[in-house]
Amino acid sequence: MRIGIFTESYPPIINGVSTSVQTLIARLEQAGHAVFVFTSRYPRYTDDREGVFRFASFNSVVEPDYVLPIPFSPRIAKIIPTLNLDIVHSQSPFFLGMMARRVAQTLAIPHVATNHTLYTEYAHYLPLPTVGSTRWLLIRWMRRFYDTCDHVLAPSELTRRVLIESYHVQSPVTVVPTGIPAPPYVLTRATEVKSELGLPPDARILLYVGRLAQEKNLDLLLRSFAEITNRTNDTYLVLAGSGKSRVGLENRARALGVHRRTRFTGFLGRTKLDPLFQASDVFLFPSKTETQGLAVGEALAAGLPAVVVNAGGAPESVRDGVDGFLVADDPQAMADAALRLLSDPALHRCMADEARRGAAAQTPEKVGARVIAIYETLIAGRKKEPGKVDTLLSLDRGDEGRNG
Repeated sequence: MRIGIFTESYPPIINGVSTSVQTLIARLEQAGHAVFVFTSRYPRYTDDREGVFRFASFNSVVEPDYVLPIPFSPRIAKIIPTLNLDIVHSQSPFFLGMMARRVAQTLAIPHVATNHTLYTEYAHYLPLPTVGSTRWLLIRWMRRFYDTCDHVLAPSELTRRVLIESYHVQSPVTVVPTGIPAPPYVLTRATEVKSELGLPPDARILLYVGRLAQEKNLDLLLRSFAEITNRTNDTYLVLAGSGKSRVGLENRARALGVHRRTRFTGFLGRTKLDPLFQASDVFLFPSKTETQGLAVGEALAAGLPAVVVNAGGAPESVRDGVDGFLVADDPQAMADAALRLLSDPALHRCMADEARRGAAAQTPEKVGARVIAIYETLIAGRKKEPGKVDTLLSLDRGDEGRNG
């Protein structure tokens, strides 16, 4: 197959969506399929692979480190019909999702869309009069977009239910979580990781990985850690990630009296993050707005038991009482579960083993096979409609831009 992936999140940006997209692309190519990526252009960034087409972009007001694509390019519009695409797969319902829809309709090929994010949970970021009106507009937009798709993929059962029951999407929706690769063999010793963080060799690490943002419920994490520090002397909290809430969270840690035992690392690449997973003792995840919680799956794959707030899609990654604990949205509940793991080495070892075993059931190979099967079914069922390829340029009126 020849597959077009349309995504705003792609390197150099590293987040859950770009990780999911890269994992899928790698598996598709390993299976012998040709993949072409359509994404945003970043200044001074050069791709290390062929088949990536980048649209001119502008800085996002909401997240200054991100750029948003302008989904118009006469050059790319000329190239697309020559790629002989069999199917397109969009990763958001907005800029490049609309471009994917236009390409699919013009070339009369199937359009698959993955809903990575419950956008209504991010309504507070948009400059509209009220959060309620923003949510209404987002639901209306997403329903209209996904109803034009041939198939929608959701990373969790929660997301599938929201799309069907709350957004009233009529297109078929299938749960396909992101595949979790087996963690690499880590050469960095735990003592080295701790030394780099300014921690003593015998420190026990409670780890959070993700953006530092309002919707991640991180005040709960800090309040929980404050309770843990009252009952232990050797535990430290490490927050690995970047975001606009960092300064506020640092101030909150000071107000709670836990700042000396808290470390904010900023964004970490894989070469730093993988050893940190291995050196940690318990993974804490308070977010209630995830569609999947990819970091939870990565922690479990590394043999790190997880304590996760039982809300959103993240709990679907955890087998409660087997490889982690699902807890109420309450700092005491999270603290109690973490302390139970820290105080019972036999329980911790058992859960660590189960975490690795469970993660092995969700490999990129197994997940990729499910996506490929959906592609093949849609392509087989689609009757080609000739004579449409010449209309792409008429639908694409915009400045080509440099490299665009």
